[in-house]
Amino acid sequence: MKQAIEDAKTKTQEIAQSTVEAVEEHLPPSGEITLRGATPIDPTSTATLELLPIGDGRPGFVQIASYDPTDSSKAYPAILLHGATTASSVSSLAGTTVACDVYLQVSSTTPIAMTAPGKLANVSFTALDPTDQTIKANIEAIELVGSDGKPVSISGGELVAVAKGGQ
Repeated sequence: MKQAIEDAKTKTQEIAQSTVEAVEEHLPPSGEITLRGATPIDPTSTATLELLPIGDGRPGFVQIASYDPTDSSKAYPAILLHGATTASSVSSLAGTTVACDVYLQVSSTTPIAMTAPGKLANVSFTALDPTDQTIKANIEAIELVGSDGKPVSISGGELVAVAKGGQ
């Protein structure tokens, strides 16, 4: 009888684990940005990348956000990376480095920190996964300035961003 109960427990655990794995396989990627600071910064729960072309032979912009700019409710930390690029597609970003302005708000009650004028953080795009339209990148160390005038040190970070619109 004890053996039958143990076998049933084991089988139930196996079924539960396989169900979790099956659900995870079908979830769309949501992305994530991780920044390392002097004080801990939680990773974001989402990250989207959008290419914004200017046209007429001028460089466009790459924008990576941890939130939907059109939604008034924000998730924290709120992170925005924005930089000029000549890339015309997400796939052409792989292997390139883009100098970006960085904006960070750790919580709704903390000041907004940003790159100082003339200072940019290099974001090096490393790998593209065309299956789920995500791209990985490393973020270099940068000193940000809070809206309260205090410095915010970022010793680097990583991201996985989902390309908006499958660009």
